[in-house]
This record gives sequence, C-alpha cells and structure tokens, in this order.
Amino acid sequence: MINMPRTRCHDGVSRLPPVVCAASVLFRGALLLIACLAAGAQGREVAPAAARPNVIIILADDLGYGSVGCYGADPGLVRTPNIDRLAEGGVRLTDFHSNGAMCSPTRAALLTGRYPQRCAWVPDDELSAVSRAQRADNVKQRWAWGISRDEVTLPGLLRRAGYRTSLIGKWHLGYDVAFHPLNHGFDEFRGFVGGAVDYHTHVATHGSQTLDWWQGRELRDEPGYATDLLSRYAVDFIARNKQAPFFLLLAPGAPHVPWQGRAPAGRRSPTQTYAEMIGTLDDAVGAVVGALRAHGLEEKTLVVFCSDNGPAAPRGFPANGALKGAKGDMTEGGHRVPFVAYFPGVIAGGKTSGEVVMTMDLLPTVARLAGATLPEGHRLDGVDVMPTLKGESRPPERTLHWLFGNDWAVRSGPWKLTGSGGKARTLVNLADDLAEKHDLLGADPARAGKLTEMHRRWVAETGDR
Repeated sequence: MINMPRTRCHDGVSRLPPVVCAASVLFRGALLLIACLAAGAQGREVAPAAARPNVIIILADDLGYGSVGCYGADPGLVRTPNIDRLAEGGVRLTDFHSNGAMCSPTRAALLTGRYPQRCAWVPDDELSAVSRAQRADNVKQRWAWGISRDEVTLPGLLRRAGYRTSLIGKWHLGYDVAFHPLNHGFDEFRGFVGGAVDYHTHVATHGSQTLDWWQGRELRDEPGYATDLLSRYAVDFIARNKQAPFFLLLAPGAPHVPWQGRAPAGRRSPTQTYAEMIGTLDDAVGAVVGALRAHGLEEKTLVVFCSDNGPAAPRGFPANGALKGAKGDMTEGGHRVPFVAYFPGVIAGGKTSGEVVMTMDLLPTVARLAGATLPEGHRLDGVDVMPTLKGESRPPERTLHWLFGNDWAVRSGPWKLTGSGGKARTLVNLADDLAEKHDLLGADPARAGKLTEMHRRWVAETGDR
C-alpha cells in the first residue's frame, strides 16, 4: 500500500490533500457506477448499502399460539429459551394472524403481500397429470400446486434491489418443477417442495411419497434430521453472504407431522415428541441468531419469527392456550399465531403490542425497509407495519378477511363474524371474549348483517378461491 502525505486541518483532523481526496471520490464513484451497471445487467436495482438491512423470516409450521414460552407455554412441558430471548430483545405481537388456517394460502400471502384469493394461481392445464389429480382431491389447498410465475414476490423484489435470496425448508407452493422456488425469485433453495417429509428419510408423507429433498434444482438425499440440516444450511448461508445484504426465508417444517424427534426409534409419547420438535425449532432460532452475532450482523438484520397457521398437535397438548380451535378452523385458534420481530437499535426490546397485523403485511414492510420498488400500479393488500413494530403508530383501520373452502371469517375492530357458504355462524367480540365462548349472533343481528355484507363485497372483489 502507498502511504500518501496528509495535511493537518484547523479542526485537528489529519486528512489527505484535496487533489488526492477528489481522486478518491472519483474512484469510489466509478466503482459504484460499475456496480450499478453490473446489477442493472442482471435486472437488479441497487440501493445504498446502509439502507439495505438483512432480513430473516423464520416461519414455523403448525405452531400454536400457546406453544412457546413467551406466549404462556407450560415450562414443564416445553421450553423455548431462544424464541423467548428474541421476544425480550424485540417486540411481541398478541394479535397477529396468518392469512390462512392452512399452510399454502399463508405462504402465498407472505410472498405476494396479497390475500391468497387474489394470487394468480395456475390453471389445471399448466400442471402435470399427477398434480391435476391431487388438486382435484384437495380444492381447499389450491395454492399448494403452484402460484403463477407472473406474481410479484418478495424474494423477486429484493433480488432486484441487490439482495441474495434463499429459501431453506418448506415450499408448498408448487410441486411441479415449473413452479420451483428458483422460478419465484429465490437465488438458492435447500429443502422440500411438498407439505411435509419424514424427518429422517426425507420422503414426502403425502402425494407421491417419494424423496422430496432438494439442493437447488437437484433431488439429492443426505443423512440427518431435517430440522437440524436446515438449521445448518441457514448458518452457512449467513456466513457466505455476510458482506452483502441478504434475504433468508427459513421454513423448518417443525412441528408439523409426522411427529418425530431426533432419535429415529424413540419410544417417547406423542406429547413428548411434539414438545421435543418445538425444542428443535427453538434450537434453529438460536443457531440463526448465534450466526448473526458471530459475524457482527445482529444490528444489521431484521429477524421475524411467526407461524403459518394454528396447531395440529397431539391430543392433550395445550398448543393454543386459551384460544378456541386449531389448524383449519376459522376460530382464533386456526389463525392467531405467535409473532416476534427483533432488530436491535431499530425495534425497542421487551415490548408487547396488541395491534392487528397479518402475514401479508410482511412484503410491504420488508420491501420498504430494503428500498425495493414495486411495479407501478401493482395491487397489495398488506401494509407497511414497521412503524407499528417500532411503537410509533398504529396500522390503518381496515376490515380483515379469511376464506378456506366454504368457511370464512370477517373482522372489523374487535368484532368477528364466522360463516360457511352464505350463512353466518357466530358473532363474537374478541375484546371481551378472546376464547369465543359467547355467540352474539342472535343478540346483534344488525351487526352480523353488516359484517356479512362486508364479506360478500370482499368475495366479489377478490374472488372465492
């Protein structure tokens, strides 16, 4: 390295001569121009590095509202120290909801920032014969067989903004290779495309029941417990991309069925095994945060932890706390789930918020944080909730909707109406009755009628898929 002579300025700071400083500025500007041109050649938009924090979303699978310590889980049954520490250092939402009561619709909403019913799902003639037959047998989960490759996705937006993007874990938005994660904005993919795999053999538990373990576009098995393998992939991805902004969607699959612990031939009860699986999920959270700390990235990274829907737990396991219902239901237990956001220096620690937020809000929140640009005129249903996570303001007043098969729910303020087809079922005030024990449908027919009409107008505008 050449040592350039310096001048001592009146403020006491040693600086390079003006000519050298000007040359240095020009040199750095040229480097930035080259980087921008290179990014443009790859279809990417590059924002200043300081404006591009890393983003990690850890999406648990079938994890109930009451299944982790910071949401009241029984410490004698399950312990989640890493998730709890994440909440202690960030903000915990008590009124966060998945967009669906099942895996695929929520994942579609996360990636698109839109109601799943609005997502451009693929027509049958674009699917293989096997996938067409499977979708015909499971019309509720239509998104599981693919969302249109024309959809604007969160990883696609971030990749254009200069991010390295990765999905590690479960996809469940297209079995056919045409709808592979690498066709939806991800640079890297390690995991499985279906709804679930055996945690040891990595064979799909539904559908084809063949090996479903991908390394990029290649099906290739390897020994190991699925949750631990995915955790190691996440740590490796962070290490390889520590110098540039990255987006990581870690979707471990736990504690979704099959209920299997680390020991292949374990003789533990279903309840004990389920608790162990939540523990392995917590270990993955700890490994990710540990990797950020090891590489000095904690204060440069937003970490979000949430679940894709309510629980499908063994009988007797208190997975949902006081909430009524479970996975697949329109009651709170089907879609009110844990949510923690951790971003040291940006989000104050130890906070709890009762504001209403949904999975579809993650795309606009992350996109704005990263400086990513949406196509002009593109319609989003989610809103930027970073001011809410920081405790600065409330999200806008809005009516929220859920639809799964014939079952639906609509919420306005604390009032929630559930129904099936064209008929209302129950009306509750969640502010007074979180457990949904008291049906007020007969006591307040006018309010029920108003909410029913809101649902009908929403279906007419978004579709009824």
